[in-house]
Amino acid sequence: MGAAMSLSYVSTPLARQATILPRMTKKKKKKALVVFDFDHTIIDEDGDDWILKLAPGGQAPDWLQGTYRDGFLTEYMGRVFRYLNDNGTTPNEILDYLKKVPYTDKMQNVLKFIASNSATFDCIVISDSNTVFIETILKAGGVKYAVNSVFTNPAHFDESNCLHIEPFHNHACKSCPVNMCKKTILLAYIGIQAQDGVVYDKVVYVGDGVNDLCPCKGLSGSDIVMPRRGFRLIEKLAKISLTAKVVPWESGSEVLAVLKDCI
Repeated sequence: MGAAMSLSYVSTPLARQATILPRMTKKKKKKALVVFDFDHTIIDEDGDDWILKLAPGGQAPDWLQGTYRDGFLTEYMGRVFRYLNDNGTTPNEILDYLKKVPYTDKMQNVLKFIASNSATFDCIVISDSNTVFIETILKAGGVKYAVNSVFTNPAHFDESNCLHIEPFHNHACKSCPVNMCKKTILLAYIGIQAQDGVVYDKVVYVGDGVNDLCPCKGLSGSDIVMPRRGFRLIEKLAKISLTAKVVPWESGSEVLAVLKDCI
């Protein structure tokens, strides 16, 4: 196993630096960047739906569901967490239940492979989940060390023991949720890494949902987009022309096969 990676959660300023140019004075180190969504990608559930099983009746009541607005998931989840708190759900109950979230088949093997080949790969997660969910689940699954950085909505338990969530950033993209444009985040990360002497000659993007479409549109012919079969990203990609190569997947074993070909 390779050396442990340092997991970092990145705050808003990085996501605004999408046009950074690499410094030309540094010696460049070429690597491949593996980008993961989280829900229905690394894990085989949607974390937001999963945690609602702790609510009375195992779901949000109709009046709460009726407050959801498309593109404003973070705002809605703030109300969900308040509802759970009002009904007596404790932080320990939330954390313990998150530890039971199932990983997608063979996806832990994929992350361990990436970590064992850290000279070839960097690995990041860009997700419209939150820091508490992702931190807890990665740690419980024994793969936290495999991820270099996580870009997601900041969350914490406040003084009333309610889970509080904040939007990741503001952005100008009209096709993405109001709190997160994954393309903006990805370009910013690639630019900052280039400043530090790391150049990615290949990006492998693994996702499932509609909010993964925007970053996929910005990838080049040397990159690979891996949409999960049976989910909405693959349906959206079928309707457009994409520069990057598209390789669908169902199990982590298919993702692992693609990554092995990169070595």
